[in-house]
Amino acid sequence: MLSALLLEEERGIPFMAESASFFGSVRRFFRDYLMVMETRGSFGQLVQRATEDAALRQRLLQSPKQVLAEAGIPLPEGIEVEILENTDKVIHLVLPPLVESGEAEGGA
Repeated sequence: MLSALLLEEERGIPFMAESASFFGSVRRFFRDYLMVMETRGSFGQLVQRATEDAALRQRLLQSPKQVLAEAGIPLPEGIEVEILENTDKVIHLVLPPLVESGEAEGGA
């Protein structure tokens, strides 16, 4: 992706075209992500519904634990959840927890 953007810059394509191309890629990624999530049970269906239902989306942003519990997705005690919303100007990338070297190699 980065190499494609660099090539566009070398050919004189304006930054706006690069930006539009980047956001198009991000939108396609999230569209594909949502298609997969929809088939992944209660959580995926809730995420999919939140892309179409503004009231549900707001409730998820304000009271995620309550909305998840209502959808049949209770969280264990002591677990926090934070819902973030991507926009055209802000994209959140979530990194998984660090994997210990033994875990990465299939160890316990």
